[in-house]
This record gives sequence, C-alpha cells and structure tokens, in this order.
Amino acid sequence: MGEEARTDSLVARLEEPATRDLLFRILDRLDTLTETVTGLKALTDISSNSLVERVAESADRAVTLLDKASDPAVVAVLDKLREVEGVIPALERLAPLVHSGGLDILVEVGTAAAAINRLMTDGLLERMVSQVEQASQMLEHLKTLPIEKMSAAVHKMDAVGALETLPDMASGVVALSRIVNDQFVERLMVTLEHWISEVETLYTALNRVSDEGGRTGSGIMGMVSLLGDAENQKAIFTGLQLVKALRASRH
Repeated sequence: MGEEARTDSLVARLEEPATRDLLFRILDRLDTLTETVTGLKALTDISSNSLVERVAESADRAVTLLDKASDPAVVAVLDKLREVEGVIPALERLAPLVHSGGLDILVEVGTAAAAINRLMTDGLLERMVSQVEQASQMLEHLKTLPIEKMSAAVHKMDAVGALETLPDMASGVVALSRIVNDQFVERLMVTLEHWISEVETLYTALNRVSDEGGRTGSGIMGMVSLLGDAENQKAIFTGLQLVKALRASRH
C-alpha cells in the first residue's frame, strides 16, 4: 500500500464516528496516560536485580500461601467455621482482647492449666484424696470440741493475765521434763535415803543422850565426868567450831 493510500485510509477512519469518540476519550485522559507512562518508566528504572528477587520471593510466598489455602483440609475447616454461628462474633472480639493484653493472660492461664493437668498423676491424686480425708476427719474432731467453753476459758485467762504466763510455764514444764530422767530420779532417791539415814542417826543419838544423861547424874561432878571423855571433848570442839562458823557467816 502506498503512502497516499495509507493517508486516504487514515482520513476515512478519522471520519468514522467510533474513531472520533475514541480519540476524544483518549484526549480527555491524556494526563492519566502521561502519569501512567511516567510510572511505568520509573518502575523500569528501579527494577534492579535485588528488587526483582524480592518481588519474586514475595510472589513465591503468595503462591505458596494460596496453595495452602486451597488445601482440602483447610477448605473443610473454613466450611465448618462458616457453619458455626459464634465464630464471627468471637473473631470480632479477638482484636480488642489482643490490644488489651487479655489474650496473653489467657494463654498463660491455659499453659498453667495444661501443666497442672500433666502433673495430675495417679500418685498425686491419691495423696490429695488422702489429705482431703485427713482434713475431713480433723473437721469432724473440731466439731466435737466444746468451742464455746474453750473460748470462754481463753477469754477468762486473758482477763486475769494467765495467757502472758503460759509461755514461761510451758518452758518450765519442758525443762523439767527434760531433766527428770531415770538418772535424776535415782540421784534424788539416793539423796532422800541419805537424809532419812541421817535423821534416824540423829534420832538414835538424841535417845542415847537422854538415856546416858540419866545414868551420869546431874551437877558439877556429872559435867566433869562427861568432859573427861575424849569423844565428848571432840564433839564439843566440833559444836563450837560450827557455832563460830555460823556467827561468821551472818556477818
């Protein structure tokens, strides 16, 4: 086709109403076409190898995500979720729960509950049941106690100040129970036997003194005869030393 023929064809096309309408629409959107061309040029200029790689990676991840989303198991789950009426309201309330931190608390509570569930072995449950039984028995014993009388007694002891002395009394009883052993009782019995023996000896001596006094008579001669005995002189000396020691101890 020659140049004139192409020109005539172009003139004929321009005279068509559809061509004129298309040209007018293109002219009306000339600014938009210019911005589009500029954007395409800028995109071509920045399309470096690294950008192309990142775009390719993003596209690959998007394709992988779409593949997973189209998995029959995922589709079945989504179908079940659509059938449950409470799922959408629950999802709508999930965002405020996340922002408020309540979801983290819920996860921690769930984790703790799972840990407790794992700890609940048969042995632990048996021990817990045993403790509960013992506690129940203790409560039954407490019910049988005269709580009102005990409370009245405690208030009375508090009023007279006996509660303040209870610790000292308890300490004294504990100390006494610790020292009162078999050896202590044995030593105490030996001492008592010794005292009893000394008392018997003193009683016998007093009886002898009264008897001998009757036989020696009275007066100066009787006193002289008593002083002449070496045993009597030793006894008198011991008595005088005892009296002297008592006087010295008083001062």
